[in-house]
Formats: sequence, C-alpha cells, structure tokens
Amino acid sequence: MKFRKTLLGLFTAAAMLLCAGCGAQGTKPADTGSAPDTVQSFDIEKTDAVEEIVDRGYLIVGCKDDVPGFGYYNTETEAYEGGEIDLAYYVAAKLFDVSYDEAVEQKLVHFEPVDVENRENVLTNGDVDYVIATYTITDERKQIVDFSKRYYTSSIGLMINSGNADSSSLRENPIRSITDLDNKYIGIMSGSTTRTDLLNYVNRNSINIHPKFVTYPTYQKMSDALAAGDIDVFCVDVSILKGYLTSSRTILSDRFAAQDYGIAASKDRDGLIDVANTVIDELNYNQIVLFS
Repeated sequence: MKFRKTLLGLFTAAAMLLCAGCGAQGTKPADTGSAPDTVQSFDIEKTDAVEEIVDRGYLIVGCKDDVPGFGYYNTETEAYEGGEIDLAYYVAAKLFDVSYDEAVEQKLVHFEPVDVENRENVLTNGDVDYVIATYTITDERKQIVDFSKRYYTSSIGLMINSGNADSSSLRENPIRSITDLDNKYIGIMSGSTTRTDLLNYVNRNSINIHPKFVTYPTYQKMSDALAAGDIDVFCVDVSILKGYLTSSRTILSDRFAAQDYGIAASKDRDGLIDVANTVIDELNYNQIVLFS
C-alpha cells in the first residue's frame, strides 16, 4: 500500500471525492514529512467507556469485509486490510497510548464484520465499540447512534457491463448516463439509502425515467448479478464500485448524493466519539492519508 503526502485540508469533500485507495493491516502509512510548526494537543479524556476498553485490553470494531480499499478480509493472508482497518488501529493506538505499529503488533483491535443492515444493532447491543464501515452520516441515523466528523466523502455512482454502453452492439438501448435508465434493472444494497437518493436526484432534475430496483444482501451478490446480466446497473458509492471494477465494466460519469463517512459509537458510551474526532484531527494535522 502506498501513501502520499497531501496538502492541509485533505479531508475536504472535493479532495475526498477523488480518493479511493487501500490500506493494509500491519502496514504503517509512510512518514510523509514533518508536521506543521504549530503545536496542537491531541490528548483524550479517560471516560468510563475509555477505561472499560483499556481494562479489557483490546478495541472491538465493526468493519466491512467486502469493500476492497476500505474494509476487506483477505482470505489468503487471513487478515483484514484497507484504509478503515488502518483507521481502527490509529484509534486503538490513541486509546492505549501506543504507536500505530505497536497497536498492530499487539493486536489491539478485534474486528467484527458488519453489513449495511446491522450496523446500528451491533452498536446499540454493545457487540462492538465502534463501527468503521463506509457508514454514511445521516440525520436519521444520528437519532440512533453518535457519529464522528467525516473522515471520507464519496458519492453514489453507476457501474455497468461495458457492452451495455456500446451503441454499435445489438443492444437496443445503450446506457451512457442516468437518463438512459428507464425500465432498467438497478441493483442496490438492502438497507441502504441508495434508492431514495437516486429517486430524489431524478425528481429534482426532472429526469423522466422509471427504473426497477432489485435489492441484494451483499456487494458480491450484486456484482455476480451484474456479471450474469440479471441487473443492468450496480448502484452504490463510487468508493465501493471501484473495488468491483473489472476490465469488462464501466463506471459512468454520473455522480449524485454525496456520502460522508463517519466513525459511529453508541450514544451511551461517553467520550468515544471525542476520541474518534481527536484521531481524525491528528491524522489531518500530520498529513497522513489512509485513502489514496
């Protein structure tokens, strides 16, 4: 995994819409240079929730296991990898007052795979301390869990089989943009906001289309459906689409509904979100990029 130095403000939406890279478990982001001259404190408050984690001896994080570059379980290495996995280790390093490398070496994070539909439940049930899983911050979700400030911004996009965009093929209606989706089958994740976001965009821009939506429980099943021709479009965050992009697929240029990802914690775990925000601020301050 390669990390690069970026300018201050790397967490702005414009920069993050261009980001979609990977991190790897046990791989420390490269030292990108000296930090700014100004001194800033990144101390954390030792609340009861923080002490509970420290006394336990490890942090429990709900993550994705099927999003390359963010949270992915590599069956060959039998390890989780991706930028969100690295972010979890940085949070653990802050909680246990150790370095990133020490957090990895001491295995201070235990990962639990989560899907779109159970992210709130694992927090409210106390199964995990945090969820770091391409989790979009919304007002509705804020009623259930607490979110950190955003650490990454994506947007919803559309991926098709490349042949579907070829006007010279036998296909009657090639797909070149969202305006070509009338009566097309669009794959979306169960429990996601994608259908609502797409229809809002269509209505707001007076686009006369009536797509048909098909829900799937996993990204892999949706990817398989696209490959089999069961759906015309794989519709999800562009950051996720890139993990399933192949030489025979095309991501259309259309973008809509910005998706701000945040770290989530249960509302009754005082101080945990403050820790998450401190880590995000410190990464920004030290110009460390987890997604490139």
